[in-house]
Amino acid sequence: MTTDDKKRYLILKDPNIIKGIFLLSIPIMINNLFRTLHDLVDTFWVSTIPQYSAEAISSIGITFPITFLYISFGLGLSIAGTALISQYYGNGQFETARQYATQLMVIAIVIGLVFNVLSYFLAPWIIGLMGAEGYVFDNAVEYLRIRSFELTAIFIFFAFRAIRQASGDTVIPMILGVSAIVLNIFLTPLFVIDSFVMLPGSIFEFTINGLGLGVPGAAWATLIANVLLLPVGIFILFKSQTGVTISLHHLKLKAIVVKDLIYTAIPASLGQALTAVGFAVLNTFIIDYGTETYSAFQVGNRISSLILMPVMAIGGIMASYIGQNIGNLNPQRAKKAFHQGVLLSVGIMVVGSSIGLLLRRQVAGAFLASNPEAWELATTYMFFLMIGLPLMAIYQAYIGVYNGSGRTIFTLLIGVARLWGLRIPFIILFKNFTDLGSSGIWYAMLLSNLVIVFVGYVFVKQITFKPKINLEPSLT
Repeated sequence: MTTDDKKRYLILKDPNIIKGIFLLSIPIMINNLFRTLHDLVDTFWVSTIPQYSAEAISSIGITFPITFLYISFGLGLSIAGTALISQYYGNGQFETARQYATQLMVIAIVIGLVFNVLSYFLAPWIIGLMGAEGYVFDNAVEYLRIRSFELTAIFIFFAFRAIRQASGDTVIPMILGVSAIVLNIFLTPLFVIDSFVMLPGSIFEFTINGLGLGVPGAAWATLIANVLLLPVGIFILFKSQTGVTISLHHLKLKAIVVKDLIYTAIPASLGQALTAVGFAVLNTFIIDYGTETYSAFQVGNRISSLILMPVMAIGGIMASYIGQNIGNLNPQRAKKAFHQGVLLSVGIMVVGSSIGLLLRRQVAGAFLASNPEAWELATTYMFFLMIGLPLMAIYQAYIGVYNGSGRTIFTLLIGVARLWGLRIPFIILFKNFTDLGSSGIWYAMLLSNLVIVFVGYVFVKQITFKPKINLEPSLT
């Protein structure tokens, strides 16, 4: 039995569905873990900038919704690619899957280049619009401009991950992703700091000397790491002996393929984009409470992302799992994969959030001990985050079943409803009609996550688990 046959059996036939989902999710979990660690490393090193720890953290944090807005279109294409390629692959139409994979890559490169240009030239206007001033404005603009040059590489990697994951390959994307992140982690202190003493007062004390570029240094480290590994991913897509590959034969765009990819991608992309804009709006409300509140918000989100990463991985592999079984005309197995994926995700989050509740003060102190007010705010915020993580496990499972079934319109609706229909209105309500102060933000976030679970369940009941692909032998 070949490697591809083993993966197809695991996804389409193996009676132990939880085992299959968990095994295929492990490489994604590892990749997400390293990505989150990278974010924490960036946050730590910029927090060591003398006299500007909170401002430096805010400089990076304020750019996240903007970067996320640009890459939301790449994420949407990735979701569309996973849904359609996995269904064709599950149906046995391997050459058609290859055609979709190749044209997904072409579209990703074009969109990446466009957003590279937009991000660079619009950076000052966007950061100013979000209310940043002084140190935060100057560093956020430079950080965003430098990272704009990695957008094409990111879009290519999203396409790469969708293509490989659609056939059940989560290992190669993990290896490539972790390699880039590890390189980034090593480069970040060298670019950010001027001089820093590690383990002071111990026999292991040593000094790190770097370029002293500050906040922009973190952007340079990320750019270099991502671009250096780009040729490796492209080579794998052309030459791999397993899974779905791409071919020069399919480089010429074909209307029906582009239409399928774009139409499936639009709701997911729009949902991601509106979420990104919503977070930008959310940032303006949070910044209004002061730098300490905003830095607490950023640190809390970094920590919760670390705990949440296993269920995000499970949600991602559920999309491939469900997509292949739908393509294989096995709707009952697709439904069972969803239900068991939810149970697995919630169980993991109950354990993770319990640990987070116990250690939240110590963890927050690692980043904000020099600013007692921000430290206390982060500790409080993390309480609300931790008790809401099981709800986020259910939310991520919903996203997996929407994307795997190709019903990306529900991905759009649930994202917009959670942020624009619930969270932002709750924050406005608590800010203007209560005396909760910054705590109103934490209440609003927990309440929006609770309500959206019930909204998402209504959408799940509308899914028929029928193929969204052309069941003819081939499009070529």
